[in-house]
Amino acid sequence: MQTATMSERRVELVEKNRPQQQRAIKTYEAILAATGELLREVGLERISTNIIAERAGVTVPALYRYFPNKYAVLNALGSRLLGARQTVFERWQQDRLEGHGPYAMLEGLNELLLGVYRVTRDFPGGVELLHGMQVMAPLQKVQQEYDWTVARSFARVWADLNRVHCTEELVSKSRVAVAIGNASIQVALEDPAMVPEVAVQEGASALRSYLEHGLMKATRGVN
Repeated sequence: MQTATMSERRVELVEKNRPQQQRAIKTYEAILAATGELLREVGLERISTNIIAERAGVTVPALYRYFPNKYAVLNALGSRLLGARQTVFERWQQDRLEGHGPYAMLEGLNELLLGVYRVTRDFPGGVELLHGMQVMAPLQKVQQEYDWTVARSFARVWADLNRVHCTEELVSKSRVAVAIGNASIQVALEDPAMVPEVAVQEGASALRSYLEHGLMKATRGVN
């Protein structure tokens, strides 16, 4: 009988308990902080619940009180990173776009991508977390769901700015737009030969071109 691979097995990502008391919250936060530090130091391949517990100064059973496995720990920390990235988008939308037309979005793309780049760069273990959500099967769905959430938000903003309905076509094209933005941010984060600001600027330019031709085309004729 063949053994199921990691991608075929269902890995539990949900935390067992949410801490309520101050002491429990402190333990929970210590676990996440230790994970961020270790991601930078040892990388995804070597990280384990044992070394996380050791770095956090807690016992392994204490860690398992909150997380069933290392993937659940990574998921909790990754969710915080994705939430921080989403906050950048929401603030950009509110500060840059409200009360303006669609070209305000096109002109502000560099600012948006640079903000997402910076919050990812500064997040403990941020680069490694993003990589993990791309290559670790249990976490890939988390990244994909987040990207679709951003795409729907992006499509709604685009539709509102153009005063049209938000269609599935707009959402699908916005999902591609999210991928373009993510790719340029990844280059800025991971390629030491690339000046990050240049990578982001080039990504914003490519994204602007796509939006002008792809999303504008999808917008025409939508009532």
